[in-house]
Amino acid sequence: MEIELADVSVDASVWDVKRAIGHILHSDDFFNPTDPKDRPVNFQVKLNPGHGGVQNNGTGKLILGSRKIGDKFLKWLHDDGNEVRINTRKMRFFRSKSKPAQGLALTLEKTPYLDPDIEEEREQKLEKLDVGLHVDIVQFGVFYRRKGSPKSVPRAFSTELEISHEDKGAGLLWFEYDHKLIRVQMGDKMTEEIALNIVISFANIRKIAIGLDWGKPFLCFDLLTPPILQKERFNRELTENWGDKRKFRQRLSSLNEAHAVVAPYAHQLRMVLHEEKDIVAFAELCTVAGLQPPVRANVEASSRGFFRPKPLHTVELWVRKFSWPVAFQIEALLRNALVNTDDLLTELYKPINDLCQQHPTAAADALRHFTEALRSRDSFESPLECFHRVKPRGLELTSTTPSDGQFLCHHVTFTPTRMILEGPYVSQSNRVLRLYQRFQDNFLRVDFRDEDRLQYRWARDVDGTSLLFDRVGGVLKNGFELAGRHFEFLAYSSSALREHAVWFMHPFEHPEKGPMTAQRIRDSLGDFSGIIRQPSKYAARLAQAFTATDPSVKIRREQWDEMPDMGDKPYLYTDGVGTISVELGDMIWAALCKDKPDLMRRAVKPSAYQIRFLGYKGVVAIDEQLQGIKMRLRESMNKFKVHEEELAEIEIARAFHYPGTSYLNRPLIMILEDLGVEKKSFIELQELAKEDIFTAHDSMEKTIKLMKAHSLGKSYGLSFIIEWFRKLGLGFKHEKNVRALQDPFLDRLIHYAKNHVLRDIKHGARIPIPESYLLVGVADEGPAYEAAGMENVFSLTKGQIYACIQDSPDSEPIYLKGSVTISRSPAVHPGDIQRVFAIGAPPPDKICFFRNLKNVVVLPSTGGRSLASCLGGGDLDGDLYSVIKYGPLLPTDHADPASYESVGTHTIDHDSTVEDICDFVVQYLDSDLLGLLSDRHLIIADQSKDGVRDPKCLELAALCSQAVDYPKNGVPVDIHHSPRLLIPYKPDWHQAEDAAPRTTDYYESSRALGDLFRNIAIVDPTTRSPTAAPINGAVKPKVKPLSDAISSALKPYIQMHLHRFRNEESDVGEMTKLFQRYVDELRYICMTHALSDAPDVRLMEEEVAVGTIIAKCSQTRWRTDRTFRMRLHSAMLTRDVDNQLFKQTETPAPGELRYGLSQAWLAWDFSMRNKTVFGANSFGLIALRNIFNILDLVGSVVEAEE
Repeated sequence: MEIELADVSVDASVWDVKRAIGHILHSDDFFNPTDPKDRPVNFQVKLNPGHGGVQNNGTGKLILGSRKIGDKFLKWLHDDGNEVRINTRKMRFFRSKSKPAQGLALTLEKTPYLDPDIEEEREQKLEKLDVGLHVDIVQFGVFYRRKGSPKSVPRAFSTELEISHEDKGAGLLWFEYDHKLIRVQMGDKMTEEIALNIVISFANIRKIAIGLDWGKPFLCFDLLTPPILQKERFNRELTENWGDKRKFRQRLSSLNEAHAVVAPYAHQLRMVLHEEKDIVAFAELCTVAGLQPPVRANVEASSRGFFRPKPLHTVELWVRKFSWPVAFQIEALLRNALVNTDDLLTELYKPINDLCQQHPTAAADALRHFTEALRSRDSFESPLECFHRVKPRGLELTSTTPSDGQFLCHHVTFTPTRMILEGPYVSQSNRVLRLYQRFQDNFLRVDFRDEDRLQYRWARDVDGTSLLFDRVGGVLKNGFELAGRHFEFLAYSSSALREHAVWFMHPFEHPEKGPMTAQRIRDSLGDFSGIIRQPSKYAARLAQAFTATDPSVKIRREQWDEMPDMGDKPYLYTDGVGTISVELGDMIWAALCKDKPDLMRRAVKPSAYQIRFLGYKGVVAIDEQLQGIKMRLRESMNKFKVHEEELAEIEIARAFHYPGTSYLNRPLIMILEDLGVEKKSFIELQELAKEDIFTAHDSMEKTIKLMKAHSLGKSYGLSFIIEWFRKLGLGFKHEKNVRALQDPFLDRLIHYAKNHVLRDIKHGARIPIPESYLLVGVADEGPAYEAAGMENVFSLTKGQIYACIQDSPDSEPIYLKGSVTISRSPAVHPGDIQRVFAIGAPPPDKICFFRNLKNVVVLPSTGGRSLASCLGGGDLDGDLYSVIKYGPLLPTDHADPASYESVGTHTIDHDSTVEDICDFVVQYLDSDLLGLLSDRHLIIADQSKDGVRDPKCLELAALCSQAVDYPKNGVPVDIHHSPRLLIPYKPDWHQAEDAAPRTTDYYESSRALGDLFRNIAIVDPTTRSPTAAPINGAVKPKVKPLSDAISSALKPYIQMHLHRFRNEESDVGEMTKLFQRYVDELRYICMTHALSDAPDVRLMEEEVAVGTIIAKCSQTRWRTDRTFRMRLHSAMLTRDVDNQLFKQTETPAPGELRYGLSQAWLAWDFSMRNKTVFGANSFGLIALRNIFNILDLVGSVVEAEE
C-alpha cells in the first residue's frame, strides 16, 4: 500500500522520516514483541528531491507491504492527539491512488525491518569514498633486506616488473567499501578497449607504507597473498537488463607475458601516485574504510632482477642434479617466497651442495625443517645464518614410519599465479598407493585454490570460467614440471574432489609391470565400459580406488557372493548395504587393531563397516546367520567389474565402533523452528551446552566430558590422561577431597578447548542434543530371511527404526524407544526431517537380524518408499543419520518428503578420455555451489515470514539436491537463474568470523538462529603461551625434579614397579635427542597446518595438543581440512614417540612393561625439568599417556598371572 506524504520538513533526510514513522509503527499499537511470530513492520520511505540545497521538496510517499497495516496507520492518525512530527513540523498523510510494484510490496511484507541508522551510516561512507586517485606507475616485486644494512633501515623493494601509465595518466585507484577492497585500474578508455585491474582485498593487507621517493609519492603494500588480477572492457554496451552487471570482469593469472614470468615469485606491490597530496588523501580514505592507517617510511626501490628468466633457468638446472626429495625442498624455498634466486645461487649454493654430498639420506629432512625455520626467523637473520643455525639439528632428525593406512605425501597447491609446496607429511593411503608402495614418491596430492588458499568463489560481476579452463585445465591436461620431473593427472577421490584436490603422478618403471603411466594405472582398475560415455560417472567409479582406506583382510572368491536388493528402484531399501559373518567381522577388527592395541581394549566391536572391495562400495553389517568367513554384497553396491577376483582385500573406509553425537546445526534449527519447535527449546539446549563449557574447569569429570563430547585431544590421549588424574586423586584447586593440580599448561588446554566449542556454537549453532545420536544406517534383513524360508522372523514395519547404543565395552547398552526424528545432513527441505518410532529391544522369542547390532540405526525394508530416500535422498552406503529422541525438539508439524525428478547424467557421443575427466573437474570447480545454495536458502528463510516454506526456499532445496548429485551425474546448477536474496542485507548470525563485522552489512535476526548467535560471546586466547617464546632455547632444568603434584601422585606406583623414584641426571639427559626430534617436527606441524602462509602465523603448541585451530576463517571447510591434516600429522608424531619409549606388543612380558615404564618416566622427568621450553609440555603428555597405559597393562598382567 502507498501513502502520500506532505508537509515534510525540507531539511529532513529520508532516514529522519523513516525513524519518525518507525517510532509509531513499532509501538505496541502495531507490534506485539511477546508474540514470537510477530515482527516489526517493514516499510519504505521515498522523498521527492528538492532544489537549492534542501534535502526534499516537502513531499514523498510511504510504502507498506500490507494494506491492513496501512489502513490501521491512517486510522491511528485520525485519532485525537496522534501525529508524526519532524523538526517540529507536523507531517500529513493521504491514501494514494497508486499501488506499489508487486515485487516491492511482497519484499516489504516478507523481509525484516532494518534500522535506518545502519543504512544512513553506509550511505555516508559510500559518499566519502566516492573518489579516485591517479596512479602513474605500478610495480610488482619483493621486499628484501640489503646485506649489511642496519636494523633501523627499512627493507628495500626490488621491482621485478613495472607497468607505467605516467604519460597517459590513466591509472586509477579507488575503494569499494561494499566489497572490502581497493581496485587499481590501468588503461586509457580513450585509446584502449581493455582495462587491467589489480584488486587488493582489505583482509589481504598486512601493512601499508606511504612516502616520497625523490619527490614522487608512493604507496607500498605488504600483502599476505598475491592480489586478484582481472580485465574488463572499457566501453561495454549497457542496457536496462540486470545482466549488464553480470560477469563483465574476467579473472587473469597474469597481466601480460612479462608478468607471467615473475608472478609466481613476486607479488608485493608498490605504486607511484600522480601528486603528493594524493598520499594524504589515501591515508584519509583508509580511515573511512576502516583500514589500518598507513605508516610513513622511506622504502628504497630498485630493479634487482631476482626473477628474470636467466637466474630462474640456472636454478632449474641446478635443482635437476638432486634426488627428488631434496629437489622438492629447494623448489619449496623459492616457490614459497622464502628466498630469492640470489640467495640460492650465491649464499646457499655451496652449503646445500655440501649437505647433500655429506649427508645424502638426511638432507631432505634437514631442508624441510630449514623451510620452517626461514618462515619463523628474525627478520634480521640472513638465510645463510638461519641455515647454519638449524643444520645440526636437522641432521639428527630421523624419518617417521607411517602405519599401514598412511604414507608420507608431498603436496602442491596451484593458485591463479603460483605454486605452493608443502610436505612431505602423513596422509591417508588408498588402494592404488598401497599397490605401488615402493614408488609412493612418484605420487603428488595437488589442489586448486584461489590466492588466499580458499576455494574459488566468483562475485556476480566476475567471470572466472576462462581462468579455470586456462590455469586449472591447462595443469590437468598438460601436467606440470617440478624439480626436474614431469607430473600427469591420475584421478581423484570423491572427498578430495569436494576439497578441490586430485592425484598426480610421475611415470615410473615397475620391476614386474614395466613402465607405469597414469593411463595404465586407470586402465588396470577395472572394466568401466558401461559408463564410459559419462565422464563424471566414470571418474566417480575411478575415485573408489582412491578413497582413503585402511587395509584389513583378504578373502577368496568362494567366500563372498552377490545377493539381490530388496525394494524397487529408485527407492531400494538396501541401496548400498550388504552383510558379513561374525567371524569375518572379528578378522577385520583384529586387522584394524593390529597397530592400535588400545583400540581393541577400549572400543566396542563394530557392528558395521564402510568398505571398498574390488568394484563394490558401501556398508556391510554383521549377520549372525552367516557361518564361517562370508560376505554377501548387493547389486546396488557393484559399481564396476574387476577382473582379478580370486583373492581380494576388503578395504575399510570407516569402522563404526562408537556412537556419534547428534548436534544441532543451522539448517536443522531453521527447519525445526518452522515445524513447530519453540525457540526457547533451542535456547535451553544452548544454555546447557554453555554450562558444560564454562564449568569444564570445575572438575576433572567435566573436563573429560567436554573433551570426549567434541573429540578433542585425541592425538595426545587427553581424556585418558585426565581420567587417570582422577584415579590418582588429583583435581582442580576448588574441588574438595582432592590433591590440587595447578598446571598452567592444562589450564590453557582447557581454555583452547572451550574456545573451539564456543566458536562452533556461535558460528555454526553446533549444539549437542541429549538422548540423540549420529549413526550409520543399515537395512533390516528380516524380509530377506523370510524370503529364504525362515519362520518366526521379527521385522521392522513402515515408520519404525531400531537403534541400540553402547559407548564402551563396560557400559550397558541403551535401546532407544519411543517417538524420535530422523534426518541426515544437509537438511534443506521441511520434509527432510521425519518423525518415526524407535522400537526398543526386539522380542526375545523371534529370529531378529539386528538383535545384537550396536551403534547403527536399522531402517525398515517394507512399506513403499524407502525411509533413507525420504531423508534428503539418502541411501545406505555410509550415510550418517541423526536420531533425536529429546522431547522438546520433536516437531508438532509434518511435511511430506521432497520428491525431485532426476536431471539425468551428462553423456557424450564418444568414449570418455582423460581430457573429458579434466574438463569435468574444471567445470566442477566452477560450479561447486552446494555451500552457496545452502547458505542462500538459510538467509531467505530468515528474511521471509514463510521461512523454509517460502517458494524461493523450496526452489533452492531442489537445486541443493541437484548440487549433491552433481559430482556423479555431471549436470551443474545454474546459479545465475537461482533465487536471489529478498534484501541486500544479511542476518546478524551470518557474520563471518574472520573479520570485524560492519553494522552496515547486517540486520538483527528475529529467528532462533539470531538469538542463539547473540547469546554467545567468545574471548580469544590472545596471549601467547610462555612455552612459545624460547623456541630456540637450550634445554635446561628449571624446577626441582619431580616435585609437582602429578609426580607426587605417581610416586607409589613408580616405586612399586621400578623400585625407585628419582632418576639419574645422565639418564634424563638421554631423552634430549628424542625430545629434539619431537619438537622439530612439532614446529613443522605448527607452521605447515596454519591457515595462512604469513611468516608470522603458526599454530600454538596448545592448538596441536587439543586438535583445534582457533584462527578466524571465512570458509569453514578450509579450517576443517587443515585441522584434519594437523590431527593426522600430530597423531603420527605422538605414535612415533610412543614407539621410541615403549613399542607395545600384543602380549607384553613384565620385563618389557618395566622397561617401557622406566623410559616413559624419564621422558616425564625431562619434560618437567624443561617446562618453559617450546614442546616440553606436550612431550610430557605423551610420557604420561605411556605411563598410564603401562600401569593399565601391568594391572592386566598381574590379574592374568594371578
